[in-house]
Amino acid sequence: MLEVFIVPFHVKRLENSIMPPEIGGAYVTCYSQGDTYVEAVENILKKMAEDGLHPAEILEPVHEMDASLWGSHVKETWLDYTNNLPSQSDFVESIGANQVVYGPFGSYDSK
Repeated sequence: MLEVFIVPFHVKRLENSIMPPEIGGAYVTCYSQGDTYVEAVENILKKMAEDGLHPAEILEPVHEMDASLWGSHVKETWLDYTNNLPSQSDFVESIGANQVVYGPFGSYDSK
């Protein structure tokens, strides 16, 4: 059983960001494994720094789920984005390799 922490964030773009320049910020749910919530968040923060994202705030609620439930979670939470998110097997592989998976970004422009 591989536990995943589901952590929502409000992020802002930095230089060399994965977000386009016209986007001022976004809300994104991040998925990461860790023995504790703290380890998972540290893993997410490292990935965000690599991707040019500034974590403006960690939002609530934070949840946990078994990685094997990803497919069901996507259908319940992100149905309109199913084709843009990893498959069940890709998700488990990524999480097992201690990678962070981003959910869809809900962005707003910089004006």
